[in-house]
Amino acid sequence: MSNDGLMGVVRTITPSFIRRSFALKFFIALLCIGLLVGAVGAVGTQQITGEFEQQVRNEHATTAKQEASSLADWNKQNQLFVETMARSQPVRGANVSEIQSAFDSELRARQFSDDDQPNLHYVDVGTGVVTASTKSKYRGETTGILNQTVRDVLDTGSSTVVTDAYTDTPTLGSPQPRIAYVTPAENDDNGVVVYTVPLDIRTGELSGTGNSISMVVDGSNRVVFHQMDNKLLLKPYGEDNDAPAAARESGPAKPGALRAGPAQGALNASASMAGKEYVVGYAQVLNTDWVVLVHTNLDVAYGTVRSVADRGLIATALGVAAIGAIGAVLGRNTASSLNRLTRKTEQMQEGDLDVEIHSERIDTVGRLYAGFGAMRDSLQEHLAEVERERKRAEVARDEVIETNAYLQSKAAEYSEVMEQAAAGDLTQRMEADGQHDAMDAIGEDFNEMIEELEKTTGQLKSFAGKVEESGTVVGTSAASVKDAAEQVAESIQMISDDAHTQREELQQATETVDAAVAALDDGDVAAARDRLGAVAGTLNDVADATENTMSESENVAGAAEEQAAELNEVSARADELVRYVGPLYDVLDRFETESEHQFVFTGGPSIAQDDD
Repeated sequence: MSNDGLMGVVRTITPSFIRRSFALKFFIALLCIGLLVGAVGAVGTQQITGEFEQQVRNEHATTAKQEASSLADWNKQNQLFVETMARSQPVRGANVSEIQSAFDSELRARQFSDDDQPNLHYVDVGTGVVTASTKSKYRGETTGILNQTVRDVLDTGSSTVVTDAYTDTPTLGSPQPRIAYVTPAENDDNGVVVYTVPLDIRTGELSGTGNSISMVVDGSNRVVFHQMDNKLLLKPYGEDNDAPAAARESGPAKPGALRAGPAQGALNASASMAGKEYVVGYAQVLNTDWVVLVHTNLDVAYGTVRSVADRGLIATALGVAAIGAIGAVLGRNTASSLNRLTRKTEQMQEGDLDVEIHSERIDTVGRLYAGFGAMRDSLQEHLAEVERERKRAEVARDEVIETNAYLQSKAAEYSEVMEQAAAGDLTQRMEADGQHDAMDAIGEDFNEMIEELEKTTGQLKSFAGKVEESGTVVGTSAASVKDAAEQVAESIQMISDDAHTQREELQQATETVDAAVAALDDGDVAAARDRLGAVAGTLNDVADATENTMSESENVAGAAEEQAAELNEVSARADELVRYVGPLYDVLDRFETESEHQFVFTGGPSIAQDDD
């Protein structure tokens, strides 16, 4: 979404009373900034806290892994020790006195005290008797003197067995939690070497993280090793957390740590842990079901980070407060300045341009004040210029009104002149008074035009008279020519008919003469005379007809002469019309027209006769 689109959505969902108030918008923006800074500070502090807590958990997991590795080495050393003793020369020789001497010598070399020293026993499984032991009370006794846990693993076969933790027989002294390592002897006497180790031998040797409490639990989640309290040995762990199960599930190679509590089991024995939350690191001991657990009070474990977090939250709160205070001061001053400027602009809107607009600030608000002040000054100057222009406009308006009145009056006068000219009075003229150049030019152009029109109209009238007179003569001449032409046509037709008749009569006369000649040749004179008489009659008729034809020809000639005279007179009239048309054409040619017009003459007398 574009920036305009986003701001449009914000404007739409923001109430109008907020949008109209800068102070309220500034306060909301300041509140949002404060919340944002607080959120960033809180998130940052939380992130730092989380990282530090993870670091603390990693440290506990590392400590547990180191302790598990150390305990695995100790366990391995115990196994190697008992196996070494089972392979020793006295044991292989099955010499009880030598075995006893070797066992006593070995434990003295390890410098254990009588209270917490381990014990070595050589047991003849075949006879069920403890034949040698570093614990004098066990020598020569049956295996019943041993703890049941140990007795259960005496027949181990060929491998070394590490027993579960147990409590030593009470009848032989105070009960003591122990574990035993049992391995077969390398001889043919069915011997077994038993190495029992008190659990408190590791008390004080478990490491921690300063104020931490470390312990080791077995597969039944009993405390088999404790960092400081032997009274808890073989007591149930009793804490409601998943650390032992998680350690056994992930294996020795993957230690871990978690937050748990409040303490309600073995940890309740410690005043620093009782009923409190804690961090526990866990790691399984290699080749056993033991789990090392390292516990630290949550306040102690996270004390530093919580102090840092508290200081971070305090710093964030102070930052938010500082932002609020600074923003409130700036917002109040800015809002006050803007409110004052708003009131002054409202006064300017109401027409008070003398309002004082000034601020000592040099920031954006100060520049805004300066801008409004400059705008006020510019507006004052503009209004003054507008007032001057208004006055000039009023003067110009009066002049325009006066000019319009003059033009209307002059136009009415010109209109009356043009109406009279249009009605036929071409003697009318427009009078120029010299008050308006355009109107004077119109009057002068009209007068020149009407003068030319008057002159042309006079010439046309004169031409029309001449044309009418010539037309009457031409009409009369045309009628005479028509009558003469008709008479000539009739005479010519008569001459043509007489000539035809004469040709036929002459043909007959020729035939008759031929017949008479033939009769003469035959000697028939009477017949030839009769035929020649007929020829003579025919020739007389032809002579009469020829005379008549000559008479008609003379009449036709006379009529033709009369037509020629009439035509000469018409030609003279036409030449006279041409002389009149020439000057008229020159006059008319001075006028420009948009299209060509044909001058149509009305029909004269000859046309009227044709129509009859």
